Amino acid sequence: MGNQVGKGANRMAIAAMSNVTHIEKRELAALQNKFKEMSTKGGNSNMIDRVSFSESLLVVGINQNDADILDRLFTMYDKSGDDQINWKDLLVGIAPLISGTHVEKLDFAFRLYDTEGTSYLRGREMNNVLSQMNRVASYFGDPVMSEEEISRVVLDVIELAGGSVEGMNASLHYVEYIKIIAEHPIVNTFISGGGKVQYGMGH
Repeated sequence: MGNQVGKGANRMAIAAMSNVTHIEKRELAALQNKFKEMSTKGGNSNMIDRVSFSESLLVVGINQNDADILDRLFTMYDKSGDDQINWKDLLVGIAPLISGTHVEKLDFAFRLYDTEGTSYLRGREMNNVLSQMNRVASYFGDPVMSEEEISRVVLDVIELAGGSVEGMNASLHYVEYIKIIAEHPIVNTFISGGGKVQYGMGH
């Protein structure tokens, strides 16, 4: 199984998306800063509207092909149809596109979500990061984890860290547990492209 995981590690289970995008770590980090700035101006630090979103892509220098893909993802994330999305959710969803090992990709996703730079996230926040990766992977047709499997991963890690009493409210120094999360059997299966469901099934 180790070899299988090794072969799939750079795909991070979003092979279809990786074939058509060229977004790098520095670009996502720049987008994080720009989205944060734009959303603060708009009065809600978590939400960004489509105009500000498109302007941010332009300022950061995202190429047209990638900008078109991100615009489609904006539409997917805009559940209410009011041209506003939670920009952190979208960013962590596409974080696996950066080059690097799957441990580095997970670490970068958590760091993107941790906008205050505390190095701590609650279980429910870690659960959300993995769910967003799932969501984007599924959008591009790749096999993913079920929501139940994602919760199992997070709760297993929380239990290992001694925070099982608090459950999803437990706060974890995620940097210490990235490798353990990445090597969890369920995550390994996802990374190697062996997921068996599509996001949102049964919901």
